[in-house]
Amino acid sequence: MTTGPKLRLGKTLVPGLLAVALFAVMALVTVNAGFGDMTGFPDGISITAELGYALFGFDELQEVGGTEPFLAAVLLVAVALDAALDASLVLAKREEGGEPVAALATTGESSSAGEAAEPAVADGGSADESTDAGGETR
Repeated sequence: MTTGPKLRLGKTLVPGLLAVALFAVMALVTVNAGFGDMTGFPDGISITAELGYALFGFDELQEVGGTEPFLAAVLLVAVALDAALDASLVLAKREEGGEPVAALATTGESSSAGEAAEPAVADGGSADESTDAGGETR
């Protein structure tokens, strides 16, 4: 029988509360952020082109000025997504004995000293059985 979730108090509670507080601060900043007169783009003007012109400093090509707040938001999101991707790669790396292990590396040794390595079978069966898609043995 399973039991309900339990609230763990102690060291694990502090990071959770800090994450909730950070979310609340970021939500308040987002809700209260003012972009001045920049409330939208007129019809027929590409937002992407305007941000590109602002990024590379081509102010004379811009049809609408003042896109820097949007550019800052795009760059902050890009940095945050890049940091999340880097963190996921660090967390996904596997180590055994302090050495990194490649996902599909072979060491030339089988898992048991006296047994030969068996080929992997996708459906969880053994390599000795050959079954078709219907589950019948040939």
